Amino acid sequence: MKAFRKYWTILRISLQNAFVYRSNVLGGLVFFLIFMFVFFNLWRAIYQSGEVAGYSLVQMVWYLCMTELIMFGCRTGIFSQMNEDVKSGSIAYQLNRPYHYVWYQFFNALGGMVFNLLIYGLMAVIMAMIMVGPIPGFNFATLPLSLISMMLAMFINFFFLMALGLTAFRLEENTAFYLIYQKLVFMLGMFIPVEFLPGWLQAITRYLPFPYMTWAPARLIVAFSWELFWSVVPVQLLWFGLSVILSMAIYRHGVAGIQAHGG
Repeated sequence: MKAFRKYWTILRISLQNAFVYRSNVLGGLVFFLIFMFVFFNLWRAIYQSGEVAGYSLVQMVWYLCMTELIMFGCRTGIFSQMNEDVKSGSIAYQLNRPYHYVWYQFFNALGGMVFNLLIYGLMAVIMAMIMVGPIPGFNFATLPLSLISMMLAMFINFFFLMALGLTAFRLEENTAFYLIYQKLVFMLGMFIPVEFLPGWLQAITRYLPFPYMTWAPARLIVAFSWELFWSVVPVQLLWFGLSVILSMAIYRHGVAGIQAHGG
């Protein structure tokens, strides 16, 4: 209980800071608006012939709004933070503090993610309503379930990025891994729904974590079904657990042989 109160305090302070420095999101909102406008016109041109892979234009625009909300609107700078802390040696000063470094970073970033989810989420909904209107047959009763999937997607992405950042313990330059990771997330669910991929690639993709960061929650929002929910959320929970374990393992391995570079 004492540990819970400690991390709850970190989350609360992080959320308060996000509201105090809310002007920091303005630049991102402008970019978000431009990005969505460009891709709306692109998909409108593609959809001149009707549905594509079971997605209507309305569903596709909402899908893109949701994936961009998860990966762009609710992003954190955790990869850069990990790199900076490890390579500068500043992480050495945090090891003896009364909290676990990994969980501190998570709860510290969580406040910003929740704030961004509210602000960018509102903007995404407004834009989608203006561009294509509401989702046909949308059931508000299933929205909380879709939001659970969305939060899991954000957590999976966070801990995988943390794990990549923590590889700086052993690698002098790990940016290439981040770029590869980013492109896989983009192509396997963010810009293109999994259903658009060739059959053989779809089969492979469903065993990877990337579509469960974007495709799964967005698909639940635009076309919810209980079958889909029970097929993707357990897998998200599995990847969430694995991403936490991976982050912890890399952190412990790195701390065991820590060598501060500078700092």
